[in-house]
Amino acid sequence: MAPNKAEIARRRREAKAATAAAETPDTLSREELAAEYQSAVGIIYNVPELTPLFEQAIAQNWTSAKFKAAIQSSDWYRNNSEPARLAFAKKAIGGADWLDLQATAKQTVQQAATNLGVALTPEQLDGYTQRYIYEGWDAKDRAALMTKALSEDIKFNEKGSLKGLAGNLQDSLKAVATSNGLKMSDNYYRSAAVSVATGLQTKEDWERDLRDQAASLWPPYAEKIKSGVNVADLASGYINTMARTFEINPDEINLNDSYIREALSSFDDKGNPAPMGLWDFEKKLRSDPRWMQTKQATDETSSVASTVLKMFGFRGQ
Repeated sequence: MAPNKAEIARRRREAKAATAAAETPDTLSREELAAEYQSAVGIIYNVPELTPLFEQAIAQNWTSAKFKAAIQSSDWYRNNSEPARLAFAKKAIGGADWLDLQATAKQTVQQAATNLGVALTPEQLDGYTQRYIYEGWDAKDRAALMTKALSEDIKFNEKGSLKGLAGNLQDSLKAVATSNGLKMSDNYYRSAAVSVATGLQTKEDWERDLRDQAASLWPPYAEKIKSGVNVADLASGYINTMARTFEINPDEINLNDSYIREALSSFDDKGNPAPMGLWDFEKKLRSDPRWMQTKQATDETSSVASTVLKMFGFRGQ
């Protein structure tokens, strides 16, 4: 049986309502919106710029997509990185998870500082802890940011030395410098520690720099020095000869001693580098007044005097 006019009108009304419903996007109630953005609700009511957006979204029945777009267009969203926004959310939610995050961040920062040789005050530690959380230093691709920030606080202690990895590097480089007759400033070692900590240069880069400088200081041994041989080892023959001649501890003699420098930096008649022979070196040392104060000088003098006396007929008792 064909539908009557009333039935046709009813079907048209239902079809029209269905079409209108299909064309009208679903909107969110306050409860639904809060549920979908549960992790951000705390931020919404703690960020002045976001609160009116949330209230407007509820009042005007915004869709979730429109609300999300409005948040992403806000200055707060654009001015805060993703790690910072996530940290805001975690802080807003609070609870044990937030407390654990803070404790873990502080421990991680302190350990990193200790390894680098950075002594942090409680205030500095708190500051770096907040940066760790809000700048996302826990992410693998952002871990270098923490090292870079902490390296700026690498400083010498009251004893004039660095600590941690920075101190180890200082000791290693200073040993190379000393063994090659170089004396570098404290700032040199701090610069090395900072650049190595931040990955700009390596320990080997700085050792190479020291050896290049030493090579220019000791031309006869330039190639050996650059290959890794220390001047102190090359000069050991002169140092031991000087120690024996002056009857002193060889550890008291360094590469900056004028005799050692002259012996290592001598030139031949043609102007070519020619280290001094050990016998010539010893003869030169014996002209120094210090040699006359030694036991061997006294013994040699006594021996010569005794020989002269015997020549004139005197006999020892």
